[in-house]
Amino acid sequence: MLSNANFLCEIGTEEIPAGYIPPAIEAAKKIIEKSLTDERIDFNEIKVYATPRRFAVAISGLVESQRAETVELKGPSKKAAFDQEGKPSKALEGFLKGNSVTVDDITVRDTDKGEYVYATKKLDSGKTEVIIPAIIENLVNTLPFPKRMKWSNKSITFPRPIRYFTILFNDKVVDFEMDGIRSSNLTRGHFVQHNQMVPVEKIADYENILEQNGVILDQDRRKSLIHEELIKAAQSAGGQLNEDDELLNTVTYIVEKPNIIVCEFNESFLQVPDIVLIAEMKEHQKYFAVTDSNGKLINKFLVTSNNPKTDNIPKGNVKVISARFSDAEFFYREDAKKKLSERVESLKKVLFHKELGSIYDKIIRMQSVAGAVSRNLGLDTSVSEKIERAILLSKADLDTAMVYEFASLQGQIGTIYAINDGEDIEVARAINNHYKPRFHGDEIPENMVSVVASLSEKIDNIFGSFSVGNIPKGSQDPYALRRQANAVVELLIHNSINIELSAVFSEISGNYSNGSDLIDKIVEFIEARVKTILSDRGYSYDEIDACMVAGNTDYLELLKKAESLHEFRKNENFSELLLGFKRMNNIVSSFRKKNSDYELKFDQSRLELPEEKKLFVFFEEKSSEISKYIDSSEYIRLFELMTGAKSVIDKFFDNVMVMDERTEVRDTRLYLLESIGNKFSMVIDFSKISDK
Repeated sequence: MLSNANFLCEIGTEEIPAGYIPPAIEAAKKIIEKSLTDERIDFNEIKVYATPRRFAVAISGLVESQRAETVELKGPSKKAAFDQEGKPSKALEGFLKGNSVTVDDITVRDTDKGEYVYATKKLDSGKTEVIIPAIIENLVNTLPFPKRMKWSNKSITFPRPIRYFTILFNDKVVDFEMDGIRSSNLTRGHFVQHNQMVPVEKIADYENILEQNGVILDQDRRKSLIHEELIKAAQSAGGQLNEDDELLNTVTYIVEKPNIIVCEFNESFLQVPDIVLIAEMKEHQKYFAVTDSNGKLINKFLVTSNNPKTDNIPKGNVKVISARFSDAEFFYREDAKKKLSERVESLKKVLFHKELGSIYDKIIRMQSVAGAVSRNLGLDTSVSEKIERAILLSKADLDTAMVYEFASLQGQIGTIYAINDGEDIEVARAINNHYKPRFHGDEIPENMVSVVASLSEKIDNIFGSFSVGNIPKGSQDPYALRRQANAVVELLIHNSINIELSAVFSEISGNYSNGSDLIDKIVEFIEARVKTILSDRGYSYDEIDACMVAGNTDYLELLKKAESLHEFRKNENFSELLLGFKRMNNIVSSFRKKNSDYELKFDQSRLELPEEKKLFVFFEEKSSEISKYIDSSEYIRLFELMTGAKSVIDKFFDNVMVMDERTEVRDTRLYLLESIGNKFSMVIDFSKISDK
């Protein structure tokens, strides 16, 4: 527990659902911090602890009184504050009353927006123990929970009945009462093993007192202990723990003192796929699975119990899970009577979206996306046919009893059923993989059939959502489109795929309402995710912006350019080279702003000075080499070649007046600079690079 805590508030309750607790812990800390700060009460640190039957707030360094402060309050303008006779207006009277100040406390001050009334107010220093009760009441009333309830004759609402408050400040009870429930120094031990109220004389003893009475207060310590005991129990059962951090977080909040119990089910159930049995154990019973050294499920499972082992605990849990497994076995056998391919037709009756049609309609759109991707990548016919087959079957498991029972098995069970049906292994695996990556850090498909299927799923989701107006705004993204845009980029980069997405979008836009008008919006939306991905990889914003040339939607190529620019930027000649190219760009851009449609003409005979002739010759001779490096993505070599032009460019600007009074000479020089810039225009925008 928090060392040197001098304040403790425990809210003792009936058993609260595990999923409610973690968000409430985080919120409780923020609520208390804000309340103390607003009340000018200083403190050092706040920690919030929770078990299924209590929330506990511990604070160290909580002072006994508020800070005394003098504050300055801005009121209405002078014009609005006084009437024509110079008497206070209603606006000023309201300001004075609302802030408990008088006319004697105000002054008129001249500001950049005119004259305004200001009041000086001294804030008194109240006792913390007098203010704390209102903070606790606010905490109880504002903690966010999915659902609240009332009980008995109480008006309080909370997820489960509140039974007591333990509130101590500097080891003395803080007088507090809420709806007839009064504070004391009593806390409750383990509800079954030590079901009694025990006194807490000193805050420093609180955690030890709970532990002596069967409660491990600190959720982090409880989680660590559960994990250690699960590993030991799995080993004692002859296997290893099937790690599941999500489940571990859940069971941390269903026990106050963990006891791990090994149970054994009938081996015959192992004929059902592992993922089904594991889903049954996790989702319905919160059991941990045990596997062998090869990751194959064995007929043992682990129960996280709030009570020590008795003969009845294993018997009861085995009985419950056996019934569940019997149901799963029945669903599995029933599903096997019909092939996945035979279920596709039924998807025509399953609505995907009222404006986008059925699940079957989505499959057709996905196949269209896949076709466009395959053509742009030049994939073999055999691969394209596998992709088309995988997409056709990708949603068929939605028609199965197993997915109806366990939505989390969508895709996974489809792969198993496809293998059982004798489908090609790449096709079968793509049924599950087309959902990946589902979240940040998830596995990214690598087989081309799975990759294209996954791209098709996500591109259709983005295009479809945009077409019906479901576009992310601010922090709102109910359809997780940002995550899916991230996945599109990660799929391409991870698998080293060069493809212009805008070309794919142009091909498929006809499948969506106003599709052609959405292309630019979707490209912009995806590019925002590209910037985030590249920034997370360590590239600076000016490097990213310089490489994101308009019209270029090949994001693997963008990554290569950013990598090369980032690396070449370390070259000592980079800054001076950059200045030369920026100067070229500035001169041409300035001219084009006033003469956007002007046709520049080049006349080599108008090159008069040796410096401009050398500039022309250098880039004329290097033209094929520049094109070669761009085509082969050898950007480092391209930048090295540009470094060789540094002295030529410098001498040009030192000795040549571009904007010559003679039109033919000026146009020739401008044409020369513009043509050099155009060689790199689809590679990098030098104007975006900071020279610092």
